[in-house]
Amino acid sequence: MHCALKWIVPISFLAFPHFVLAQSNNMVGQIVAADIYDSELSANKGSLEGLRNSLDRNSIYFKPAPEPAFDYFKTRPNIPDSISWRPVLAKIAKSNEWGFTTGPISWQNKGFGEKYGEYLTVWKRDRRGKWKIALKAEIEHPNPSKEEGIKFVNPANEKYFKQQSEVRLNQREDIVRSTDRLMGTVLMADNVVAYKEFLGENARMLFAGYAPQIGKENILNFLKTNKIEIKTENIEVDRSYSGELAYSYGSAKVVKNNRVENFYYIRIWELNEEFKWNVLVEMLFEK
Repeated sequence: MHCALKWIVPISFLAFPHFVLAQSNNMVGQIVAADIYDSELSANKGSLEGLRNSLDRNSIYFKPAPEPAFDYFKTRPNIPDSISWRPVLAKIAKSNEWGFTTGPISWQNKGFGEKYGEYLTVWKRDRRGKWKIALKAEIEHPNPSKEEGIKFVNPANEKYFKQQSEVRLNQREDIVRSTDRLMGTVLMADNVVAYKEFLGENARMLFAGYAPQIGKENILNFLKTNKIEIKTENIEVDRSYSGELAYSYGSAKVVKNNRVENFYYIRIWELNEEFKWNVLVEMLFEK
């Protein structure tokens, strides 16, 4: 079940908009293409068309609480007049049925200034082979993203143990849940120790109100500089069929400027070559 990276695609979205479609073995290109298509649909057919295009009955939308996306768009039609996003990081599981994309997003209503932020989308393939949004969330920060590097990551190979037992599959999710709860326990004792232990070296933190923090050291410095302490409590997890990618989300208590604020958190996890779970992405936003 270990995961190794075959290659990372450095790609300019503006200069090579169809590059990800040109390689038949480029599994990650499928979710990148789906993500870009929805953004282009928003630009050409209206915000609502793009935002709803890849939803199904299982899609969860954080606004800010997690709720069924279908219900959200039925009862809350007040969405931005224009919205645009682009992936800068994407990764897909060996099983080719689970992956995630993340990057900058901007939106605007007529007569108002443009707003900026970051989004995180988890994708799952449905029974008909179509990619659907499993989970989506956004944060806002003051300035447009300056991130230039883009990484679309394919697995090294498609070899994994094809688990058939529903009991075993549930047990594998329990491992992710236990890992997420363990991180929460360590956070209660010492934030620095927890993030040093669980963050991947190239992890990114998407914290509402701030630009993305990329890299373990940058994240640790960010938390120290801004005097932020985080405590988390797990609510839900999900794991790819091949087992090496997963997400968790839950509630968080964030101490900032001596004030305690209620947040939600989402984490993307990866099982590394030493069979250790590392956080690839952590997003935090107010309830």
